[in-house]
Amino acid sequence: MKAVRLTRTGGPEVLEVQEVPDPEPAEDLVIRTAAAAVNPVDLATRSGLIPTSLPAVLGWDLAGTVAHAPAGSGFRAGDRVLAMTAQLGTGVGSMAEYVSFDPKYVARVPQGMALTDAAALPLTGVTAVQLLRRTPDRRGKRILLIGAQGGVGAHLAARLLDEASARTDLLVRPADHSAWQERRAGCPADGAVLTDPAQVEAGAYDIVIDAGGAPGLFEAVRPRGAFLTITPFSAPDPAVRPDVAYTLIGVELDGDDLADVAETAARGDGPRQEATVLPFEEAAEAHRRLERGGFRGKLVLVP
Repeated sequence: MKAVRLTRTGGPEVLEVQEVPDPEPAEDLVIRTAAAAVNPVDLATRSGLIPTSLPAVLGWDLAGTVAHAPAGSGFRAGDRVLAMTAQLGTGVGSMAEYVSFDPKYVARVPQGMALTDAAALPLTGVTAVQLLRRTPDRRGKRILLIGAQGGVGAHLAARLLDEASARTDLLVRPADHSAWQERRAGCPADGAVLTDPAQVEAGAYDIVIDAGGAPGLFEAVRPRGAFLTITPFSAPDPAVRPDVAYTLIGVELDGDDLADVAETAARGDGPRQEATVLPFEEAAEAHRRLERGGFRGKLVLVP
């Protein structure tokens, strides 16, 4: 089978489509990949910023159809599914024609959802669900979400703006201001859409969620507040503010969370992110587009 493979680190040009062995079915579910999303973690792995054993097949997210289902898995051949591999921990990449999974980390794709759209959901959606689970009680609190225009940020914003009991301010890129103003219209949560960190008042927020890498906004948290981030390479030093509860979020494989994300998207309650579809052979181009910045939506590769 073919796969997007990394044999050395460097720029996008190091990505190659190579032939690799098919996975052995054994006790795992084998999925025939229809689409695999490109995420910032793939860029960091490819560049060497995040070390990984080489050679490696890249990718965390995928959607496709079940090619082999072991007895008792709850799935059958032909079922439409989505999954997240956690490539850095499992060593299994999603950008391959066939991928083997533990069935408990796989969820069904809701009826009517395109597999290319489903492939865009796992990593960003599950990270958002797990981050919100670890936030303090949000009722009656003032919240700042940094980077609402990004992958994880968009999932977070969709859920936070549905909470009428909290005031949520969004910090987005200037180019995204109008779009987010429109999205706020009719949302239960009160709050503002900001475009400049200078607009953020120091000590004004009970909870700051950083999905965009803005460690300088650690000062936006009031004493005994909470700061949560998903950006380990641009995170503040917790020792600077011992009066703030600091949490760095690392995503974990979870089939129930994955199903929650898929069902939320199927109801139309998730973020509206258009998928741009490219073949495996254009993986390097997908990395270039994401690296340039300003990309809207999700880049998805197909075999």
